[in-house]
Amino acid sequence: MDLPYLRFFDLKEEPFSTVPSPRYVFLTSVHSASLEKTAYVVGAKKGLSVVFGDTGTGKSSLARLLHQKFMDNGFVSVLLTNPNYPTPNSLLRTIAQEFGTTRTDKSFKGMLDIFKAYLFEQAMDQGKTVVLIIDEAQTLRFPLLELLRQLINYETNEMKLLQLVLFAQNELRLKLAHSRGRNFCNRIVMASTLEPLVEAEIADMIAFRWSVASGGNPHPFEPQALRAIFEHSQGLPRAAAILADNSLLLAYYQEKHTIDREVVDKVAKDRQAHLGQPEANHA
Repeated sequence: MDLPYLRFFDLKEEPFSTVPSPRYVFLTSVHSASLEKTAYVVGAKKGLSVVFGDTGTGKSSLARLLHQKFMDNGFVSVLLTNPNYPTPNSLLRTIAQEFGTTRTDKSFKGMLDIFKAYLFEQAMDQGKTVVLIIDEAQTLRFPLLELLRQLINYETNEMKLLQLVLFAQNELRLKLAHSRGRNFCNRIVMASTLEPLVEAEIADMIAFRWSVASGGNPHPFEPQALRAIFEHSQGLPRAAAILADNSLLLAYYQEKHTIDREVVDKVAKDRQAHLGQPEANHA
């Protein structure tokens, strides 16, 4: 899509899209640590890892980056972004289909046997690392978690046959603390949590994404505009990207080649008025 401000700001691409493209993932130290810990669990074939984070902290972007990293390394990787299936059987059939299993069976037991045979063939016979990444895992109900527990129980004396990575909002913690979720929780090898960014990280994120979209040019946001984006977004990368994008559009309409605090504040006030979002704390 040719956005009206692209040529005005000499941009090759949209810098602040909320589509989770791996090219635009800005890795803070916390994001990098989560990435490395999760990659370690998968590479060592230890089974289950979980990345927690509130809405807008970058889970989906990190999930896609990890998926791409695994495929680049020759792993057999599948990413599910909408796991809230009505039954374990429907989720299992979707998983098997995404992995490209050629056989099928009408019964749940039959599908389990087919997928187990697939895992043994890929992991043992071909020496592949098989990874299932699930985004929005907080939507998984207890029967679906029990299915996943069954799948990661397939193992040899040396390794798990399926590596499972969950990206979830904090609601999943409540499910794991419930008596019905404890067996699954006990199988988590490593967990990490994505936190909101600090002010300097928000500024660095905007500079990074602008550099990717412009081919290395400096961005037009004044220091006080960057501070305003941080304050209004409360450090959430997605909210910051939306504010930055809307600020570009307003600056374009006002024929401003630099973006000051007034522009960002006006955009934030407009969003608050229409969406009923809370006012940012400027302390």
